[in-house]
Amino acid sequence: MPRRLLRRLRAVPAPLALVLVAAAIMATAWALLMPPFQGPDESEHFAYVQHVAETGSAPSSTTFGGAGSHSSEQTFAMDALGLRMLMASPAARPLWNSIDQQRWREFEQEVTKRQRADGEGANPIAKNPPLYYAYEAIAYRAVPGDSLYDHLLASRFANIVLFLVAVACAWLAAAELTARVWVRTLTAAIVAVQPQLTSMAGIVNADTLLVTIWSAFTALALRTLVRGPSLARFAGLSALAAGSALTHGRGLALLPPLVVVLALACWRHRPALRAALRWSGASALVLAAGLILFRLFAAGGGSGGSLYGDQTNYIHQGGFGVGQFASHVWQFYLPKLPFLPTRVGPDYGFRQMFVETFFGSFGWLEVRFPARVYSGLRIAALLGLAGLLIAAWSRRRMLREQLHVVLGLVAICGSLLALLHLVSYLALLGSGDPLIVGRYALPLIVPFALAIAFVATSLPRRVGAYFGVLVVTVGIVLQLSGLLITVERFYV
Repeated sequence: MPRRLLRRLRAVPAPLALVLVAAAIMATAWALLMPPFQGPDESEHFAYVQHVAETGSAPSSTTFGGAGSHSSEQTFAMDALGLRMLMASPAARPLWNSIDQQRWREFEQEVTKRQRADGEGANPIAKNPPLYYAYEAIAYRAVPGDSLYDHLLASRFANIVLFLVAVACAWLAAAELTARVWVRTLTAAIVAVQPQLTSMAGIVNADTLLVTIWSAFTALALRTLVRGPSLARFAGLSALAAGSALTHGRGLALLPPLVVVLALACWRHRPALRAALRWSGASALVLAAGLILFRLFAAGGGSGGSLYGDQTNYIHQGGFGVGQFASHVWQFYLPKLPFLPTRVGPDYGFRQMFVETFFGSFGWLEVRFPARVYSGLRIAALLGLAGLLIAAWSRRRMLREQLHVVLGLVAICGSLLALLHLVSYLALLGSGDPLIVGRYALPLIVPFALAIAFVATSLPRRVGAYFGVLVVTVGIVLQLSGLLITVERFYV
């Protein structure tokens, strides 16, 4: 191992190292205990990874052919071992007996490269840009031998690496706002023990890369806002925004915060005009380069040749009304007022998104905590929000002095939530599906952790420390409980 790398590893603060080790253990437990393809859309995400690794090209979202959206190898595994019928079917169990396993081993000994590469049919995930799948394909190819499950496990472990980077970014973000080690540790630990995020880290899904990029963007944005702009910081923020767009359609929501953060940094620190123009120009070039790379990919046949496949087609349909949209968002969070029109779609709102599917609905959302747990989490979330508002009012003078930082964080959170609500509203107009779940808000995990840390630091010192310990303890309990009910769901 190079000496420079060893020095950097030794430089990692001990509290952060402990948090990272704990996070790695919990995510590894999810990767080992969750049966193959039982995470949200994992079968399609892995099919994309396998196609890239075996053929060097992305699958299509529109072409019908080959063995279907999955390779012959993956299809056999899903059918022969009962993994397909297991998806979102709480009463189903995988076919793990010795006869089933022997049948799989015999097939695996004879499987050909063509049978691993023939997933040429329409894959709904193929509309996603290629960045995550190119990264995962490296892990896939690094595995010696041709075992499907070894490739899947390697891909899951590569996902865990992304999760650990997100945890480290939470520490770095807090480090820009405070010198207190316990606050930095609390912020990183909150990210590490968030059960839904950790379960997603243990499967193959592009959402984890999106979380990592947004976490890195948040940390670098705070560094830029606190310490001032520079060429490297402007270019880094633009590269992360481009990476977000190259990961998922939801990643486009990072573009408005990029503009806001760059403008706030210049407004606060007032760099020389020539330097600001040079940095802004370099930032625009980096962002444009990322979008050009995707266009080259699309022109080569990926994603059906359009920017994000059919992911944003809702925007082109009629029926959108500003008043109705505002009413829809209001009723998502608050009770209906007498003069408001009836909301579009089912009774789906704050509890379902920010409690039930944000803190933990595992597998294909069918592995859930008891209802009383969600009721308790809802009360805790509302109390936490009230505590945040009280803390903000009591420290309003300090927040006014750091207004640029507050506005930067608000822009990051508001942009993603606005996009999620807009797409959800348009989807309800077209299909009746809310198309919004809690894991879509996980890119905001670092601001979420910073908000809790802010409340903790607003309390008397000893009380704040106890509050932080309580929050992390609840996260660990939820984490272990989620693992136990997952084991019961699939193995008992």
